[in-house]
Amino acid sequence: MRKFLGHLILTAALLFGVGVSMSLGDSAEDPKELVRKVLANLPKDSFEAKMTVSSGDFEPRELRMVRRVVDGAHGTYLEVSSPEDLEGIRFLFLERRGAPNEQYIKVKASRSAIQVSEEVRRQPFLGSSFYVSDLVMPNVDDYTYKYLGKDVVADRTVTLVEMTPKDTEADIYSRTVAALDPKDLIVVRREYFDKDDTKIKVWTVDKIDKIKDVLSPMGQKMVDLRTGTSSRLDVSKVDFEAEVTDAIFEPKYLLR
Repeated sequence: MRKFLGHLILTAALLFGVGVSMSLGDSAEDPKELVRKVLANLPKDSFEAKMTVSSGDFEPRELRMVRRVVDGAHGTYLEVSSPEDLEGIRFLFLERRGAPNEQYIKVKASRSAIQVSEEVRRQPFLGSSFYVSDLVMPNVDDYTYKYLGKDVVADRTVTLVEMTPKDTEADIYSRTVAALDPKDLIVVRREYFDKDDTKIKVWTVDKIDKIKDVLSPMGQKMVDLRTGTSSRLDVSKVDFEAEVTDAIFEPKYLLR
């Protein structure tokens, strides 16, 4: 399985970085509340899109991505369509506020879908610099928060919020620093620190498009500072009119 995963949201990246444009000042914003508002601002509309994971180290991975809110959970279904040796690998992410997230995977060599273990969450997603844990929304109450000031990222004035896991042993990172745009309620950068408090990875959004009044991060980059390598996650052909059913977000759908 490690051969196929190598470890990867939506997104949180993709999932944590999408928002509907609206105005919000943060002169006295509580950092936890700002993160909560960013997560609450995620679009509720279902959609289907094409996602490409790329790097200078491997052939681009093409995936079909489907998103929908199901029974209060943000569901994301991913299916690899190329290259041929990875075709048919399927992922299901179910992210619930106030409850544990669930992730499942189905590989061609297996007859069953398995729930992703903590070990797999710490592996490269399809050989990229993204981890599965990087792509899912954080549970707000699992972290403590600290306001670190202001910065400018990609011509946006952002609020820097430090997020430290309450259970440091269970989390892959000792802390992350998120750059949040308090006006549009989106995340434009995240910096990740290891257990020695060394910054090891930086995730940035470098392309944001408005589709049906929804701000969508169409281009994202993850840089691994330890190896000097980087990977991209690019989204195209977003279709809000696609037929998306609840059945797609059941683990048994991975077996079809």
